[in-house]
Amino acid sequence: MKINKFDLKRSWTKRIAARTALLAALLLASLAFSTEKTPEAAAGPVVLLEVKGVIGHATKNYVTRGVKHGEKTNAAAVLITIDTPGGMMDSMKDIATAMINSKVPVVVYVYPSGATATSAGFFLLMASDVAAMAPNTSAGSAHPVAMGGQQMDKTMKEKAANYAVKLMEQYAERRGRNIDVARDAVLRSISVTSQEALDKGVIEIIAEDVDDLLSKIDGWTISKSGQKTVEFTPGEVEPELLDELRARGMEDIDGGETIVFDLNETDEDIRELFKTHGLLDDDSGRFTLRTDGAPVEKLPMSFRELFFQMIGHPQIAYILFMIGVYALIFEVTHPGAIFPGVVGAICLVIAFTAFQVIPINTVGLALIVGAFVLFVLEIFIVSHGLLALGGVALMVVGSLMLVDSTDPALQINIWLILSTAGTTAFLFGVAIAAVIATHRKKVSTGRRGMIGIKGKTLTDVNTEGKFSVRGEIWNARSKSGDPILAGESAIVVEVDGMELVIEKIKA
Repeated sequence: MKINKFDLKRSWTKRIAARTALLAALLLASLAFSTEKTPEAAAGPVVLLEVKGVIGHATKNYVTRGVKHGEKTNAAAVLITIDTPGGMMDSMKDIATAMINSKVPVVVYVYPSGATATSAGFFLLMASDVAAMAPNTSAGSAHPVAMGGQQMDKTMKEKAANYAVKLMEQYAERRGRNIDVARDAVLRSISVTSQEALDKGVIEIIAEDVDDLLSKIDGWTISKSGQKTVEFTPGEVEPELLDELRARGMEDIDGGETIVFDLNETDEDIRELFKTHGLLDDDSGRFTLRTDGAPVEKLPMSFRELFFQMIGHPQIAYILFMIGVYALIFEVTHPGAIFPGVVGAICLVIAFTAFQVIPINTVGLALIVGAFVLFVLEIFIVSHGLLALGGVALMVVGSLMLVDSTDPALQINIWLILSTAGTTAFLFGVAIAAVIATHRKKVSTGRRGMIGIKGKTLTDVNTEGKFSVRGEIWNARSKSGDPILAGESAIVVEVDGMELVIEKIKA
């Protein structure tokens, strides 16, 4: 075949033009991609929140306020350190929702060493954009318990557990964390150490302290949508996708096994390719963390938040409850005192408010109330301490049963219980001893109290006369019938109506 040189030249011209156009298109595409780079987290501060103790309404207000503050200040991240035994499910859910919908990345860090994130705390750890733990910490035990003294029957317990499981699975799946461990934390109340959590894919990182954490996560890319990977099997996707991946040097995708792309390690053009083929959600909410060296702005609790957080501690709630009951007992036994009654009522209101965020056993609460009933009865019925002893026993047993949780952090301290019971026994012992002594004491008031009192005759006293005793002048007569001369000392031996019977004091 004869080839025309002109045609050949024209052919080469076309090839050059086509290649030039292709290069231009690639250049424009790369420029477009560069304008759609994963945004970096803001160069603002890292907002630090510290969550300690029982999670309740105060914690919810504090964290949601902190997240909004992070958004307002264009923070690089909101870092929440937690050390909690758990708390109210409703408050936890509100916090998790605020974290998920936050416009800035939220990092949850179980810190310091020895801290724990159980129950509601574990839910928050699983819902975070980045989950971290310090060495020698633990997390888990998320089985739901009744709050505020409620008792759950079998059906209610199953419903609560199923709801908690679904919620936990939702958080774990959204963040690409181990769903099996998350589920077992709810159903079987398992706990994991920091190293176990890292090995099992519950958390992303272990850090020694806040500075170490911020240094290690610097440069990480996170997605607010929660998608961390792209997974597919070659036979289930469009051939064009495989061709384009091969064109980028990925020749090992022809097998039948599932292929997983870590989005943190995937180039931007590959992510765009996945979005085009429907394998990647819109990742406009992806951030590259810039936390190393970022200023840390610690946001403290407000006075109101701190107050309600403090009273939500089981030990504080228990002490307030005891003070309230003691004060009311004092008011009952000393009518008109007023101040103890007011203090007692305030303490009881605060205590029962705190009981709404603590898993209270109503049986234990009833036993404590029964103990104080016995104490009051001991005041009015002299049982020589038997009623008070029974009250002390009921108080100890009821206090040990008061918190319906196996978590040591939520239990009332045994030494606080024993010291309270001992103090109660001592105070009522003193009161009982005083009552007994009063009963044994010779009557010194009223008419009976006149017997045995010395006085002087004002006139001669035989069958009648005047007798002065205690500054009072009484009609008197001689018991023996023998006259007692005026000015002589005598003693009262009997009270007969409005007349005293007296005897002369013998020399």
